[in-house]
Amino acid sequence: MPELVSTSHAATALVDVREVRCRGTHAAASAVEWDIDTRWVFPFRGVFVHHQDSDAVVGDANQVLFFNARRPYRISHPVPGGDDCLSVGFAPQVLEELAGSELEADPAGPRMRSRRLPLTPRAQRAVAVLRSRARVDPLEVEVRSLELARAVLDGTRTARRRHRPARCALVERTKLLLQADPARRWSLSELAAEIGVSAPHLTETFSEMEGVSLYRYQTRLRLARALAALPDAPDLSQLALDQGFSSHSHFTHAFRRAYGMTPSALRRRLR
Repeated sequence: MPELVSTSHAATALVDVREVRCRGTHAAASAVEWDIDTRWVFPFRGVFVHHQDSDAVVGDANQVLFFNARRPYRISHPVPGGDDCLSVGFAPQVLEELAGSELEADPAGPRMRSRRLPLTPRAQRAVAVLRSRARVDPLEVEVRSLELARAVLDGTRTARRRHRPARCALVERTKLLLQADPARRWSLSELAAEIGVSAPHLTETFSEMEGVSLYRYQTRLRLARALAALPDAPDLSQLALDQGFSSHSHFTHAFRRAYGMTPSALRRRLR
């Protein structure tokens, strides 16, 4: 199997939707890559690190990463298992109208100012629905892609904050720890000891930078992983335990609160 497999779901005059699977067999950073057009990349399984210039950003299911047109980058997989992503490209005129002030002018085409934006549960659900419906009808693909973009842009305020590099690195390392053992029930003291900081410093820094508490971030990660596996899951109780929830009822309560319906109801819709 190739290291990278890209499958086209839909390509219209307005949007290009692909699903990209990377085996992630090499932990070290890849050779330099770049994209012809600006892509919005939504990880829904696994984790990777996006290296650009001297900066490194963790890609997981709680955020969208922007791969700007003709901007060199490298990818590493410090956590085994590779990743699966939904990659969406918008026609330049569509991107300019959608993103507006979030874009920076460039002769190569519109580019996003931010490296990433946080995803709300609304946006995570929109990713899952787009994945399940992408091959159905071109009009539906275009409408759902635009709905997803609008849901994403709700997170701009948090992502535009400026932070010192050391604080950024602390948060990115924490994200990788959470992904390395998804079902583990960490204590705050264990996480802080692994990172090498105090528990109060970790919680304050994480909440300030991500806009949500560390606990809520982990819960959203678990829910997002469950959401990606939901269409093919034969046993919802086992799915809940595999993602680190204490019980099926705990999972159902958290899922309905985040996505507006029970896992079984959304599974029927995604199928």
